[in-house]
Amino acid sequence: MKTLFHNAQFHTMEDEASCTDALLVEDGIILAVGQEAKDLVGDDSSHLRSAESLRKVDLGGAHAYPALIDAHLHMLDAIGLIGNSLHLTSFTQDGVEPHTLEGIAEEIQRFAAESSPDDLLICTGYIAMAMDEGRLPNRFELDQWAGGRRIWVMNMDLHSSSCSTALLTQVGLEDVAPDGILEGPNHDGNIGLLTGALADSIGPRQLGAGIAEFCNQCAAYGIGTVCALEGKDDIPRDSLTELFVWLAQRMPIDVRLFPQYMDDAKLARVKDAMATPRVGGCMKWELDGSIGSNTAAFARPFLGGQQGSLYFTDQEVVQEVCKREAQGYMVSAHAIGELAIDQLLDAFDAALEEDPSLDLTRMRIDHLEFPSPQAVERVCRMRPSVTVQPGYAWVDKRFLHGYERRLDQGYINQQVPLRTLMDADVCLCGSSDAPVQSIDPFLQMRGMREFYLPEQSLTGYEALKTYTVNGGLMLGEAKGLLKPGYEASFFTCGEDLFTCEPVALDGLRAKRTFLHGREYRPLPRSASTLAKLALSRPHKI
Repeated sequence: MKTLFHNAQFHTMEDEASCTDALLVEDGIILAVGQEAKDLVGDDSSHLRSAESLRKVDLGGAHAYPALIDAHLHMLDAIGLIGNSLHLTSFTQDGVEPHTLEGIAEEIQRFAAESSPDDLLICTGYIAMAMDEGRLPNRFELDQWAGGRRIWVMNMDLHSSSCSTALLTQVGLEDVAPDGILEGPNHDGNIGLLTGALADSIGPRQLGAGIAEFCNQCAAYGIGTVCALEGKDDIPRDSLTELFVWLAQRMPIDVRLFPQYMDDAKLARVKDAMATPRVGGCMKWELDGSIGSNTAAFARPFLGGQQGSLYFTDQEVVQEVCKREAQGYMVSAHAIGELAIDQLLDAFDAALEEDPSLDLTRMRIDHLEFPSPQAVERVCRMRPSVTVQPGYAWVDKRFLHGYERRLDQGYINQQVPLRTLMDADVCLCGSSDAPVQSIDPFLQMRGMREFYLPEQSLTGYEALKTYTVNGGLMLGEAKGLLKPGYEASFFTCGEDLFTCEPVALDGLRAKRTFLHGREYRPLPRSASTLAKLALSRPHKI
């Protein structure tokens, strides 16, 4: 059946001015747009075989845009935490509340009192840099607040956390974290043990509810595709990620898997699920840590005296990147500090020497938060894909002031130069890093338009381009444009995202979301969602 979507302002994203008033769609693909689409249909549809072979959908004069692509998030973690955790902090006009360990203790005590004694207590949204004490709680404090129960408190950046004695004992990390606080390689190298404990605490009902809520949130924001960076290399077999892969092939939103493995056996178990081989992201593919945990790799120490370090030698990174590129994989790696960014660019240069025909758009730098001026020049010349999350810097400048507390002014001024990279045609891809941040794409777009460094801000069109056109280019798929031959996935809203003020993005939601030509219908938050997925036809991720 053909479907004519009409009475809307379809912003095709081919350029800022390109707009049309109709889309003709068949089998999830755009056949024609504008007058051509209407001419193919005709006023009375008499040339079609039957009246039922055409459906018309009136979109009520709304603005319509290609469905968004979140280029970097951790879907399995987000699903596991939805409805199963306590978010500890919130933002107010005055900053973060609570901002003391005493206030955190009250939240955890209340959470423990309302939970079953056998529950694993998961606490997210803790912001160590916003606490008056400037640290995570230790295991002795958690033991007291939670009555000796299992509890896991995650720092906002997910690069450090703290555990109670009972949880440390369960996962065998007592010697690794005597005070219960995990950070740097000790955290990132053992995260699989902790997420394994989380997975064991989630039953079918909770899993179904988590999947439904995640997919429903995506559709509510107009997101049609997510790049899911999944997998932990620090456990013998990653059965949870293998289950996720099976489910992701049946979800109503498009999932594009980036397995975070360097282990060949683990990679082989998920490779066949992907139409395009991809590898990397975070976890095992993290070249350094984060700002909030004082573990990003900088040449100069943090203001508190801590010195972040690289997780791999230069030779190890070059060897792994070149190996995976030669095997045909798109390679992605986490690099935040200047030393990690330089290390990854060196590896890309080495891969380019081995294969001069290599299209570096297929190689990704995830975050690229604090590149040196020399690294910026190299990125502009090499033009790999870059995933960015400027919403975090937007929040930090207004509420957390964490960069000011941790970084000297030289590093603050060295943040990823969005304008410079956009002008050099670098493939900037918008993303949320959920569950580190909300999946809200409009927060990230606001961060791009009101960037920490104002002279590096983007326009409304350019911000949307990072979530549409560039995501399709990075994936090498016909996504992110509303033109013939492209995927018929789009959303409608009441705002002109090119001309509206940045403040209008606050709380913005899609009116309607269409994926592959069909309107998204919310999934039920129950185990029935699992049954529905099990009966769905699988597709490549």
